[in-house]
Amino acid sequence: MSSFSRFAGVLAIATFAACGMDPVHDGAVAAQGKEVTGVPIGEFHRAGQPCVVCHEEHGPASNSVFSIAGTVFAGPNGTVGVEGATIQMTDSKNSKFEKATNCVGNFFVKPSEWDPAFPILVRVAKGAAKRSMKSPIGREPSCGNCHARIIDENNQYGSMPHVYLFAGDDPAGPSKNCPVNPDLGL
Repeated sequence: MSSFSRFAGVLAIATFAACGMDPVHDGAVAAQGKEVTGVPIGEFHRAGQPCVVCHEEHGPASNSVFSIAGTVFAGPNGTVGVEGATIQMTDSKNSKFEKATNCVGNFFVKPSEWDPAFPILVRVAKGAAKRSMKSPIGREPSCGNCHARIIDENNQYGSMPHVYLFAGDDPAGPSKNCPVNPDLGL
């Protein structure tokens, strides 16, 4: 084998390796599982999941990158998303941005709208109800990466509970005009 052939082979392997072979990220994408039947891919899908796992520069939804995204549920034990909650965010440069949730409780911010400098302070509000995170978001752009509704055999949360606004149901009730069922039944 000539020196040139060996060099070309090494260059090809290095190029292939640099083009996105990330087994950790691939595993995180695979862990999202299949889409929920009856919920088309779009703004209503995968509520409660870590959105930016897919919606990042090297993710399978790289055509729609998010700088921050998540889901707001009505209560700590329910699976109904809150429509019309406002996510109020302030980054480390004191830049402020607000985004409303859709009918399943999802919100997402594209870098063209706001590209925050972490850490970020966050408050969720709807009507008179307001909840603030007690600590800043250090660098994780997906609410669902830290706030996951994982319950063990003792009915205890295995991580931070999902993001919720009320102690129970939304006083306004679930969305009546949502094209998908806002009770996600997680």
